[in-house]
Order: sequence, then structure tokens, then C-alpha cells
Amino acid sequence: MHKGETVFDQRSAARHVVAVVLAAGQGRRMGLPINKIFLPIHGKPVIIYTLEAFERCPVIDEVMLVAAAGEEEQLAKLTQAAHCQKVRRIVQGGPTRHASEQCALEALRPRIESGEIDLILIHDGARPFVLPERIQQLVETAHACGGAILAMPLQEEELIVEVDEQQAICRRFAGQRAWRAQTPQAFRAAWLLAAYDRARQDQFEGTDTAASLERLGYPVAVVESDQSNLKITTAYDLLQAERLCRHRGL
Repeated sequence: MHKGETVFDQRSAARHVVAVVLAAGQGRRMGLPINKIFLPIHGKPVIIYTLEAFERCPVIDEVMLVAAAGEEEQLAKLTQAAHCQKVRRIVQGGPTRHASEQCALEALRPRIESGEIDLILIHDGARPFVLPERIQQLVETAHACGGAILAMPLQEEELIVEVDEQQAICRRFAGQRAWRAQTPQAFRAAWLLAAYDRARQDQFEGTDTAASLERLGYPVAVVESDQSNLKITTAYDLLQAERLCRHRGL
């Protein structure tokens, strides 16, 4: 066992679909001295809602948690108390999202290279309300296409603009041409490992997982999502999460 890693289960049974849940962010925009994944929604931590979605999805065989340094034990206790049986390992992440993904892939490398792991999903731990049926649809699409992400089309009245160095609009995107990327994002494990090895060689860091594959020409399909798959980033998002939780009766 490596430093900064917790292993719950040493079983050698093949695991084909692994969900990597990123929980190493500090949520500075929340303005609180606590990792936002530990914040409560109706008395239950954000991260537990997230993990429960994967627990309820039958196509997910295993979950790996990527934790901030020093928070591994706290996460281990939470997941064990919540009976998150699919969580097999907790590994320490890096200083950025991309670096945390690389930490997870390094931990999984032997199993990817042996062909044991077929598909890997990357998900933000601060997206607590992804639906199990969306996860299943994403996995099915990734099996067929090699790569897929959840995304939401812009609303009719929404517009995205690209600006130049002087903050002048140089390009507009509207309607069906522009979608908001979300997570999970799912890829063939060998593709994902190869793309991140190349990214490290090129000193490239993507804004999301798919960026590292797209730059090498790997196909990435879109599976339509919705606004309920929100990411907890600000205090307002936490308020929206409370409302959504009450609406769903969670």
C-alpha cells in the first residue's frame, strides 16, 4: 500500500467499470475553511449523495475516491459509516484537477495495462445529484463510442460569447451549437491512460477530462443531461441543492 492510500478490499476479481470520484478540491469560492464535499445537505455530506448515485447504478463495479492530503481518513470513516460498498480505494490527489486525475490513473495503471479495467468514469465529488440512469446511459454510450460526457444544451434565451484580450466579443454561440459540459465523463481505460501520458509529456492540463482526449483526436460523444446535475461551487449552489433535495424527497 502506498503512502496516502487506503485500501478497503484486496479482492482480485475483475472490475470492468471503475468510477473515479474527485474529492480533493478545497472549494475556495465557497469562502469556508472546509472542503465543500463535507458540507451538509439536509444533514448528510455532499460526497455521500454523490457516492450513493454510483452505489445505485448497476453498471458501476467499483469506485475510487481521490482525496485531498490529510483527508483520507475522514473520507474513509464517512464512506464506511454510509455503507458505500463500491468504494474500494482512496488515493491522495494533486494540487489541480488534472493532477488528481493523473494520481488516480497511476494507481489504476497495472489493471488498465493488463486489460482488467475496460472503462473509467471521472466525476466531480461536488456534483451530488447525478441520476443513476444517466450514469448507465453514459456507460452504454462510452462502450459504443469509446468516450462520452454528460452535457446540457443552452436554454433558448442563453448565449455564450468568446472575447479577445480587450474583452471585445469575437464569437457567439447559441442554441444547439453550445452545450455545458458536466460529469461524469467516461472513456475506454486504455485511451484515457494514453491521453494522460501524452498530456504529461506535452505539459498539457485540460479544463476537463475530455480535453486531453479530444486534442489527440479520440471521439467523444455527448449524452444529454439537465440542470439537476449541478455542481456545488458557491453558497448559492448549496442553497439550490437544499431545494432540489427537498423536491426529490431525499
